[in-house]
Amino acid sequence: MVDLLKKELELKLGQNIENRGDAELLAHAVQETIDYEISYNTIRRFFGVSSKVKPTKKTLDILSKFIGFKNYVHFTQTYSFSGRKNLSKNIYKALYNEEKEEIVSLVKKIKQTPEDFVSFIIILIRELIYNKKYDILNDIFNQKEMEFNTFSYSDILLIGNSTGLLLRKTPMDKNYILLKNYNFVIGVYSSFVDYSNLNGYYGKWAKIVLKNRVSEDMTIFSSAILQLKNFLNQKKIQYTFDKQAYSKEFHPILCSRLLSLSYLNSPGQKTEVNLTNYIKFHSKKQQIYIDYLYELFITAIYSKNINLMAELIKIVETNRISTFTYQKEHLNMYYLMCLFYYQSINDRDELKKYLKIINIDFFRYSYEDFTRLLFQIFYYHQAKNKKGKQSH
Repeated sequence: MVDLLKKELELKLGQNIENRGDAELLAHAVQETIDYEISYNTIRRFFGVSSKVKPTKKTLDILSKFIGFKNYVHFTQTYSFSGRKNLSKNIYKALYNEEKEEIVSLVKKIKQTPEDFVSFIIILIRELIYNKKYDILNDIFNQKEMEFNTFSYSDILLIGNSTGLLLRKTPMDKNYILLKNYNFVIGVYSSFVDYSNLNGYYGKWAKIVLKNRVSEDMTIFSSAILQLKNFLNQKKIQYTFDKQAYSKEFHPILCSRLLSLSYLNSPGQKTEVNLTNYIKFHSKKQQIYIDYLYELFITAIYSKNINLMAELIKIVETNRISTFTYQKEHLNMYYLMCLFYYQSINDRDELKKYLKIINIDFFRYSYEDFTRLLFQIFYYHQAKNKKGKQSH
């Protein structure tokens, strides 16, 4: 922020501070403008014209006042907000004028301020979808600034879920150009897995991405989605991906999705042995990321695989499970699975325990409709069990 302050000072003065004369000019300007005295030597040191010394709080406050802020703290807190306002205005202006190059340029500029980028890119995506400017949206997702590995996974989920929710209600262009775009496919399509629309638009997307073969992992991901769709429609699963579930190259959730298919295809397999091998393979320093279990939790619920539930509970209780912030949602899915398990074995104490800690509103957006349906099923059986007991 000190460097930004220097730039703002030079901008207001109308020239760079490169020598004693420049420093004296700024010192006079400060005194005339805000009636504060500041030594030209202090300014020289601040700009590194003479020996560079760390500026005092008093120096920073005076210089911040000169450019219109209350003090240096006010400058640091407000400067980025001012930048956001200007960027926001520029975005809407560029959108209104349909200036593709300017919009792409803004994306590059915004990425230089990481704390703002995700919020602005979501606003931009929303406006482009609303105006059906899929060609511009495609150009944006083609930029290196939108590459998956430049974001935290939490940011990917935020962008993916925000975009996915919009596209759920707004049909994509007929050419589906975004489904040929790797950054879009991995950032939106694969992070916003819409279970409630497997027979609708999302199932269609999966077929298109599978046909496009954007990448190996997305091809396998799409194939797995379509196999799940078959299962839910009471059709035979054509093939599973047991070996690929042990890949170190694929995302942990994809690995769990691939292993899940084997339990749908062969529910009577040796659950304990298979899970033990899977956990051992993916563990790091005796710790397993909960992502590697996520789809297994869901699969155990909708396939009513009590043995799988029991083994997963044993794994979570006996292993060190890593849960970052975004993974709290994954842990919430585990709690939901526990509700179904303890309901099935009629363990009322454990049921009470998990009913207290589960949060019905804390699931990933793309799973909300699906999980609410599961909750309704759970509560239906709860009410049915209570009614049965009361009648005896």
